Amino acid sequence: MIVMRKIQILCAVFAALGLASCAEDEGCNTLSPINELEISGIEDEYYNVGYKETLEIPVTLKGSLSGSDESRFDYQWYLCNKAVSENEHVHTVIGTEKDLSYPLNVPSGNYRLYFRATDKETGMQWEKVSSLTVLSPFVRGFYLWGDKEDGTCGLDFVSMIEGRDTTVMAGIFDNTVGMKKAKNIIFTGFYHSLPHTVNLWAISDNGAYSLEHSSSLEKFGVLEDVSLDKMVFPTVEVTRPLKLVDIAPHPYSSANTNRSRSWRVLMTEGDIYFCKNMYSVESYGNPINRYDADSPDLYKPFPYVFYQANSPSVSAVAFFDETNHRFTIQNRAYYSVTHTMACNDSETPFWLDQNHYDPVRQMVYGENGYAQGYSYALMNDENGDYYIYKFKVNRYGATGIVKQLMRTIDKSVATNFDQASHYAFFSMQPILLYAVGAELWAYNYTSNVAKKVLTMDGEITYLAMDHTSSNKPTDFIVATYSDDKKGTVRKYTIEDNPNDIIVTEHTYLTKSYPWKTDLKVVKVEYRNSSL
Repeated sequence: MIVMRKIQILCAVFAALGLASCAEDEGCNTLSPINELEISGIEDEYYNVGYKETLEIPVTLKGSLSGSDESRFDYQWYLCNKAVSENEHVHTVIGTEKDLSYPLNVPSGNYRLYFRATDKETGMQWEKVSSLTVLSPFVRGFYLWGDKEDGTCGLDFVSMIEGRDTTVMAGIFDNTVGMKKAKNIIFTGFYHSLPHTVNLWAISDNGAYSLEHSSSLEKFGVLEDVSLDKMVFPTVEVTRPLKLVDIAPHPYSSANTNRSRSWRVLMTEGDIYFCKNMYSVESYGNPINRYDADSPDLYKPFPYVFYQANSPSVSAVAFFDETNHRFTIQNRAYYSVTHTMACNDSETPFWLDQNHYDPVRQMVYGENGYAQGYSYALMNDENGDYYIYKFKVNRYGATGIVKQLMRTIDKSVATNFDQASHYAFFSMQPILLYAVGAELWAYNYTSNVAKKVLTMDGEITYLAMDHTSSNKPTDFIVATYSDDKKGTVRKYTIEDNPNDIIVTEHTYLTKSYPWKTDLKVVKVEYRNSSL
């Protein structure tokens, strides 16, 4: 509710002096009328987005003596934190004009907003008070991580606040350490009870850094006192410097739930680390990319962690050993993981140990699909042939990986497949999306049918399924870049249709779509978190 007050301290003093004077002068028996002021145009409550919106309040004044003469008054607008008591709060002056126009570059939270008009002739003051709720623009949306024209890394944010128009906030990253050639950005997901598990990591060619993840900040800056060297404590020789690649498992659903509440996998360029007790502190010991807990021999892992992505909880994770050319899995339950192990194997429908093939197959791409929790691996060999593996990581131990199917890609049908730069598996149907330059293709690896579904207006720099933000396994995101149009990010749907491959672009009732950016986007990361 608006509070309106006349501040009459000076007037009371003047009145007291006047009465004393009248006691000696009996001819003073009249009082001057007071210029009563009526203030309108100020609402009871305001809800605005910090670092994004400007608080605009036009005010109308009407004086009982001065009428609409606004020059008779001095004006001040104040802002103070609502949590501070009435007797202790400190006002911050945000305006000295009658009408307020104030860019809300303040942290999210609850505030009091004060308007004060002072009569220049009498010193009388009138005041109105409103409540102001400042919303964070970074609670929900998509990070756009990529490179600027000068080669340095940049970060934009597609802000999606309920009840507000979606907008792209450009340049929210202070790249004080000169990160170049963007690779990945990781948001670990929301978990209020364990705020230390909520992290935002940015990765580039020359380093990986933990960013300030407070939703109230205008810009995200590098926290140089947080590094992998202060989190990882191996007693064996490992690959250094420690360069972060990924953190798994990734958040679950549009709620962005952090499903690694008690444990977490940290993957660097050369090793895999396992944290067994996230409840106390995020700390990692010796790497687990070995076949014996006492062995110093470490294999090089492919930079991907396989697990069931359709569940809010994960019971096991698997990897691919690039050194020995085979799939591996954690040896025990999360609280006692010490190393990885090879799984029981057979030729049907494919070998997990790729040494059974001549030539030996290596991994090109991995992905955790949504439908039924299956994972996918794209393999190739020295002959230039490509293969698709579909499997499920059911549990830890030798029987943990359950194989589903293997298909050979027919390159005479899948046009220019060996020139593809990006891939995405549509888990509802046996379809692999792949990007070649500005073209997006879809290949049905069961019916052996390929179709060019999109020709973009720039090179495709990012392609991925997006079953997290919308809880739909049919959604995917494409980012493109060209010298004239710069970066563009679009969202699409692929139909769950066994008879045809149909792709349609999403429609949004917002002027900001498609999402434009000056960046050459290499990663689009969803966020839904107040921390």
